[in-house]
Amino acid sequence: MGWQIFTPRRGGLRRWLQASGSLSARLAATGERFSVQVLAQGRQALSVDESRALGLAGRSIGYAREVLLRVDGQPMVFARSVTAHAASVGAWRSVRGLGSRPLADVLFKRSGISRAPLAYNQLQRQSRLQRHVASSWQAATGKPLVTQTLSARRSVFTRHGAALLVMEVFVAPASCWCWPGGAPQSNFKQRKQDV
Repeated sequence: MGWQIFTPRRGGLRRWLQASGSLSARLAATGERFSVQVLAQGRQALSVDESRALGLAGRSIGYAREVLLRVDGQPMVFARSVTAHAASVGAWRSVRGLGSRPLADVLFKRSGISRAPLAYNQLQRQSRLQRHVASSWQAATGKPLVTQTLSARRSVFTRHGAALLVMEVFVAPASCWCWPGGAPQSNFKQRKQDV
């Protein structure tokens, strides 16, 4: 299954996948401590799919940043942001200096940035992308990723004509993604205490 304009997911996770605005801000509101763990950052070969989403020809060299978004120490989301290398020293140069700050600090706090509609995917166990996420997860947490199929979303942000592709993979177990009564993940603290 490729990227689609709708998600087949139901329940709380569907609301999280379709939520607009800053995912980092929504996650931060669910716990006492939100953190960004940088896994990789720098020049990388982009996949054909990433290059196409950025409007680049074939496989291109780009700039990538991969992080885990954590709430109270629990890894929740694997995020990968990519742009053309030239854009990483131009319109998107601020991505290079983020360190452990969320990308949302750039995307939602600066003017002149537009966002394309979200696209959704279910990453199957044997897909190249799911294997990459699982490998990054294990390297960061020391534990294997047990979820077989991962829900993901992505969108393209544009600034001064340069594109930045942001993909977010919801790696935490489905039980973490409740959104009862309009309060995202209000059972997260209770669930952690029960473990």
